[in-house]
Amino acid sequence: MRRGLAIVLLAACLAGCGGDDSAPEFAGARERTVADGTAAFNITIDAVVADTPVRATETGAVSFTRRRAHLYKLVPGGGLPQELIFDGPFTYTNANVEAAMHDSSVPPWTKLDTRRLTAKQRAGRPDELAHVRAVAHLSDGVAEARQIGETGKEETDGEPTTKFRGRVDPKLVVAKAPAGQRAALAQALRNDYPAKPFAAEFWLDEDGRLRRVHVGYRTDGGTLIALDGRFTLFGEPVDVTLPAADKITDITP
Repeated sequence: MRRGLAIVLLAACLAGCGGDDSAPEFAGARERTVADGTAAFNITIDAVVADTPVRATETGAVSFTRRRAHLYKLVPGGGLPQELIFDGPFTYTNANVEAAMHDSSVPPWTKLDTRRLTAKQRAGRPDELAHVRAVAHLSDGVAEARQIGETGKEETDGEPTTKFRGRVDPKLVVAKAPAGQRAALAQALRNDYPAKPFAAEFWLDEDGRLRRVHVGYRTDGGTLIALDGRFTLFGEPVDVTLPAADKITDITP
């Protein structure tokens, strides 16, 4: 009788402890996510403005260590997708593509050497690269994460993942970032997230990398915001192939 009870208790313990042992550690999630240097990403931002739902999407590939990225944006209100290429100090965009469709003499692409911008001009321009990187850095701001559900029971883009929930402290996010990225990251956090600690959900794959991050909050003005960011294809090269030179006009001041 006692032997049978011992077997039952042992089985229960193994079943209960097995999920915890196989679950990835939340601490260090950002380091593991950026370890391969690059990733493909997809970010969806949903908002409810004056009872009207609006959506913006961004997709592409980003380097976590170099100023290199290739992304596409679709903003509320429709229109043509925006395409941006970051390669070192240079930023290329298809900002003139609509004008070029009406006048073939207009180069559809622009080139900007960010080294020539003043501090005021830089502050007035959104840093799209930091905006994407910030999604991977949010986990650094969580002092204590709680696992939700059982390991392997959820899938994110076809990959088994473990879900965690925690509160993100923006100051802690910046403090743990590489020194050279802190200023840009701090600005991205101010632009995209609440100033005070906020709730977030994280999905880690079996290697402990962030596959998905979800943040929902209400702005001071009452607008509901939901940001859903996903990472895939870690370590793949970022394609920064440019259009032909005659398709680009330099707008550097």
